[in-house]
Amino acid sequence: MSDYFEYVESLFRNGEKREQPLKGIKVVEVTHYIFGPNVGRVLAQFGAEVVKIEPVGEGDRMRMGAVWGRFYKKANLQFLALNANKYFISADVRHKKAREIVFKLAEKADVFVENLRAGLADAMGIGYSAISRVNPKIVYVSCSGYGQWGGRLVMEGSFDIAAQAVTSIGTKTGWEEVDEFYKLPDYFGDFLPSQLAVFAVLAALYHREKTGKGQYIDISQAEGLFRFLYDVTYLSLTSQEIGKTGNIDPTASPSGIFKTKDEKFVAIAIMDDDQFSALASVVEGLKGKEKDRLKKERIKELNKILSEWVSTKTLEEVINLSKELGFPASPVLGDYDIYKDPWRYERGSILKFKDRLYGEVVIPGPVVNLSDSPGEIKWLARPVGYHNRLVLKKWLGLTDEEIDELEEEGVIGYWDNVPGCMPPATWDKEKDRVFWGDKDER
Repeated sequence: MSDYFEYVESLFRNGEKREQPLKGIKVVEVTHYIFGPNVGRVLAQFGAEVVKIEPVGEGDRMRMGAVWGRFYKKANLQFLALNANKYFISADVRHKKAREIVFKLAEKADVFVENLRAGLADAMGIGYSAISRVNPKIVYVSCSGYGQWGGRLVMEGSFDIAAQAVTSIGTKTGWEEVDEFYKLPDYFGDFLPSQLAVFAVLAALYHREKTGKGQYIDISQAEGLFRFLYDVTYLSLTSQEIGKTGNIDPTASPSGIFKTKDEKFVAIAIMDDDQFSALASVVEGLKGKEKDRLKKERIKELNKILSEWVSTKTLEEVINLSKELGFPASPVLGDYDIYKDPWRYERGSILKFKDRLYGEVVIPGPVVNLSDSPGEIKWLARPVGYHNRLVLKKWLGLTDEEIDELEEEGVIGYWDNVPGCMPPATWDKEKDRVFWGDKDER
């Protein structure tokens, strides 16, 4: 078996590294916050050339949404990672010449992504009907709360917690006996549906490869999140709602997160009778109680027995017994534990990334491992309008004089002098050849 693990590791560490699979694919995005930007983020990790178009001044409003209001070198750390590998231009699309720039970029693009409120891109003159006229092969993606058509919600705005609410996730958090609900953290309502959008883009590009035709992708945040649930099937067959389950799992018993003797926490989930027997061999009170162990009241009884047993053991003792006897148990880790875990760095799940503008920053690695054409983080997000000259020269062939004129007319612009939008204080404008469009980031 050791030969197998060595072989697989060699594929990823020593395999022939070819071009990234999406090299040559050009993407234009008009996005903000998380849902839309994460689509471009994943495509860019695997080689797509992604141009993010932002409003002049403040740019994407996510720039100023730093956790607890804490910025690093005048940047929002989450924004830096969420928009890595992208090119940033800033244009006032109310201006006719700015819309012309959008159309010229879209004409050369393979993919166009927007996550404005339903119908707004069309009202701005950059919807699918307009973009597909200048580029019939475009794969156009609209990411919205409730889709671009159908039903009473279509015109409503949305965000992560709203998606959690209308998909019934909000009614499942917390404890049955407590009349409160809680949201899931870290924007599952944005990140999960956006991954479905990435899949849809790849499927549409493959379809275009076979047929030569582009198409329109309409992805709803609420619908995307709902696709991870099976609750309505359960309701339709049992006439019951699953409801709030608190610290139990209705498909595993006993299960939950329990506090250990040394004030740590362990997660345990017993999925079958063999695992139950293994646990029962060391937990007094469980033996012989496997019958009906998935009934709600029995789960609560078994969890109580297990909780009392765990409270007499250290975390290390529980984990060692789980390995020895064969029942599932894992330590409950916090951010500091994960940050110090060498396994994450060995696998590339966490990277100590050295960026040209921001120095060393610890960030999540590419979303998945490919042996021959892996994803890569090449640079972090840049200030508003930072790549104006680079993109307009490289994509559209404009001269410095033409770009200067666009700046003077207010067609394109740069950052406001507020945290989240502007460069770090150490940045030297005159020496930065990328900013002046004379050198690429790649």
